[in-house]
Amino acid sequence: DENQEYVIREGCRSIGSAIDQEVNLLASNLGILSVIPYELRGPNFTLERLEEVIDYEMSYQERDIIILVYVGHGFREPYAADPYPNLYFGSYEHSVNFRDIEERIHEKSPSILMNIVVACNVEITDHSVPPPYEGDNTPPSVVTLKGSKRLPQVYEGLFAEEPNMTKVVNLFSAEPNYYTFIGSDGGIFFNEILYTFREVLGGKLYGSWQEVCQTIRQRTTLRSENKGMKQLPMCSYVSRFNPVTVPLPPERRWLQPSACELAAKDLRRTQREQLRDLRRLHRDRMREARRNGQPRAERKLLAQQQRVEYENRKLRQVQAYQRQLLACR
Repeated sequence: DENQEYVIREGCRSIGSAIDQEVNLLASNLGILSVIPYELRGPNFTLERLEEVIDYEMSYQERDIIILVYVGHGFREPYAADPYPNLYFGSYEHSVNFRDIEERIHEKSPSILMNIVVACNVEITDHSVPPPYEGDNTPPSVVTLKGSKRLPQVYEGLFAEEPNMTKVVNLFSAEPNYYTFIGSDGGIFFNEILYTFREVLGGKLYGSWQEVCQTIRQRTTLRSENKGMKQLPMCSYVSRFNPVTVPLPPERRWLQPSACELAAKDLRRTQREQLRDLRRLHRDRMREARRNGQPRAERKLLAQQQRVEYENRKLRQVQAYQRQLLACR
């Protein structure tokens, strides 16, 4: 959202604002009392920061709902077999295929993982220039959609937890070898996500997540054609078994640390386990509070206390980790 191009900059901000609103509605309708945001923007839009968030901070989010949104450059290498784009963090050397991100988040065993990726997915052969993008400078389409109240029971059905499973909803703006057209309002694809979600969560009958995904794909394709553009989204839904707990294998990393930094990573691994144990304790206590019929105000206070305990624990861990890293210099 700091891009020098107005269309991209405003499109990113529009998407960010809309995501915040949808998350707040989701939390309200599901009775979720704690939302944890991780924002990679400006100087924090780096592969190093992404590594830190996934490797450490998201350890707290076992069995939670995770919504991952990427808005930026995307590309693919010639003859790449994987349909997912590579995400660009400032250079081709600091890029990562989205499948690697999804697999590492899946290892956290969330209940639901919703991926929204607004990026191009075309082949790149010249690495001397950043990936291209296609802006949509035409006026945003005026879409009339009857206002509707969000229905908690629809949220409860779509976002219900399945034991030992992760429900994965993939909403990608471009199939392989297609551009993404982003506008100052977020672009056709993202707005079709919002319109379709508003319908289904307001009570319009949809048979499944697959039907929701297919509707977004069809609407985006049709509206793009009506504006003389060719955009084909990649949308899918799948339920995945959660990984079986086994002795930890060597960590998969995108940036190779030194031997001293590896020692610090061992400390980080222990800290992750401590956060995961804390999360399980918090979830058990919240379930017990619900079973005992505690009023919402008391449960909200409990959630705030848990959040403070988590932040204090994380702060102490970060300080210990930084002291370890300083010894490497």
